[in-house]
Amino acid sequence: MPETLRLSEGGEEIQKLVKRVATARRVVVVTGAGISVNCGIPDFRSSSGLFKQIQASHGDVVSKGRDLFDASVVFRTAQATHVFYEWMTHLREQCERAQPGVVHAFIRQLADRGQLQRSYTQNIDGLERKAGLEVWDPHCPANSPECVPWQQAHSIPLHGTMDRLTCQLCSSSDTYDAVAGDSCSDCVHRSQQREQLGRRALATGTLRPAVVLYGEPHPHSEDIARIIGHDTRALQVRKRATHDVLLVLGTTLKVPGCKQLVRQLAAAPTTTTIVVNNEHVCGRAWDGVVDFQIIGCVDDWCSRVQRVWAAQTKITQWTRVRKTLPASCSAKGQKATGERRSTAKKENVNRVVDETGESRKRNVNQVVVEVVQSQKRRAQDNDSIECTQPGLKRRRAELPMRRSARIAMRESIELYHQSLSICT
Repeated sequence: MPETLRLSEGGEEIQKLVKRVATARRVVVVTGAGISVNCGIPDFRSSSGLFKQIQASHGDVVSKGRDLFDASVVFRTAQATHVFYEWMTHLREQCERAQPGVVHAFIRQLADRGQLQRSYTQNIDGLERKAGLEVWDPHCPANSPECVPWQQAHSIPLHGTMDRLTCQLCSSSDTYDAVAGDSCSDCVHRSQQREQLGRRALATGTLRPAVVLYGEPHPHSEDIARIIGHDTRALQVRKRATHDVLLVLGTTLKVPGCKQLVRQLAAAPTTTTIVVNNEHVCGRAWDGVVDFQIIGCVDDWCSRVQRVWAAQTKITQWTRVRKTLPASCSAKGQKATGERRSTAKKENVNRVVDETGESRKRNVNQVVVEVVQSQKRRAQDNDSIECTQPGLKRRRAELPMRRSARIAMRESIELYHQSLSICT
């Protein structure tokens, strides 16, 4: 069974996990309805969730609330379909009024810091787009300026979105300016064109929310599988002294597709899988998949990571300020200044000659000439060697000159390259 920790108790282990998320190389986030509860949108399975509300108000139509999101039940009778459209319209109004919460801001911050590999959401409320994340929309035309390629998308909606309606017959999409249950405008237009040509009318489809219900195939399963495969391979790329994190927030992991997604992403050997939920969700079936299970508020968890980021930002800002301070304000700066001043070669290159404090660099050729002349004079001063044999005296007198000339040439070449780097 995964190691279970309670967020309210705190402790050193919780703090280590918070820092692990804050310093991760890549983070993949999988979210559920629990992250939007504090935004004013009810979840599905809690005691006050949507399933209980639907069962209480339409018990004569559906035996349990989940049936209203089951394709085999919703479109069986006209009454069940009407109730479905009514509830989806009500849920759409709630989504329009809701604003992103702490978790959405946390995911946006992950993206801004360059740590977010991808965010997979089971939610259909569209709050990720309101938070400023790039959301992949398979219904958006490829030539539209609003279209976001999946390679650049931050968030992948697994179960669709409430932002669009789709036709049950021709699969064309429309914005939610229309009403769920209305006839498809594309179908009506094609049928009218045929009637004008004296042909029979075509069948007309009905608009429904672009969400995936229980028991129906996902229309974009192949595209999502390709995205998941790409992210799985990215997590399996090993880099020294780095680690990745799979963060599962606000979901009970009851949907089979979400279970498979978490198992596939957690298979990478360098990935730490952390599940955060307000209740216990991981049993023995998740052994070897989930590393840590944290019971607590997802908003509180994300806030702790954000506080670590804020502390890191303050340290970075102070480091940048210290670099702009005068050298006299730092002992390290004083030591470095003393070492620089003790270097004769740099003293010959750098000359501060302006009263306004501007540094000017002397001409490179002039510096080289001065150094060569000084080395020659030094060699001439050391040329007083006495020897009893005149021939040996002459040859020994030439040796310092030759040696000094070679040394001077090497030093002049070194100074030339140094001065070039300084002057540029």
